[in-house]
Amino acid sequence: MSAPTRTRGAREKIRQARQEAYRDLIVEAAERVFADKGYAEAKVADIALAAGVATGTVYAIFPGKRELYRAIHRDNLDELARLYAAIPSGGSVREAILARSEVSARFLTARPAYLRMYLREASGWGFDASALPQGAAAFMDRALYERGVASGELVDGDPELLQSVIMAQSQVILAHWLKSGMREDPRVLTARIQDFARRAIFSGDAD
Repeated sequence: MSAPTRTRGAREKIRQARQEAYRDLIVEAAERVFADKGYAEAKVADIALAAGVATGTVYAIFPGKRELYRAIHRDNLDELARLYAAIPSGGSVREAILARSEVSARFLTARPAYLRMYLREASGWGFDASALPQGAAAFMDRALYERGVASGELVDGDPELLQSVIMAQSQVILAHWLKSGMREDPRVLTARIQDFARRAIFSGDAD
């Protein structure tokens, strides 16, 4: 490899590293701005100011506000999907629901800015699975609830409704946690979410 080629390669690595650093800085700032103002009220200029970069730097990495907003969700939901995938398979439906609620609660309470973003979109009781990044559709895994109803592990009801109930109550508890200043230990919060699931949708012999 010639010296000019090595130099170009080194410069490209530096450029990529700089762009990645800017991306992380912008995404972190955008998460806070979207959490505080919501999508409609947030401006790219606000995000640039919070990140300490020029507005043009934001546009050099993200085509627009919508792409930046979706990138935040994609980054977080991809990470959450990886955590879901690490849950041991082969257990009961009840065990899967409880494990997923624990993973979700711990993930979201560790990221309060993203949690506020998520709750702003939660009026529909969860995301449209078609809008989720690849692999994250497990968050809308109705088949799990269908198996639970069929096996008798869950109460006899519409699986989609049971899933919506669990998602909605989790969001209400998490929203209250934020509103009350995040004082409650996330482990206690998780236990409350799981206890509600047991009482609300687990069949009568679930203890």
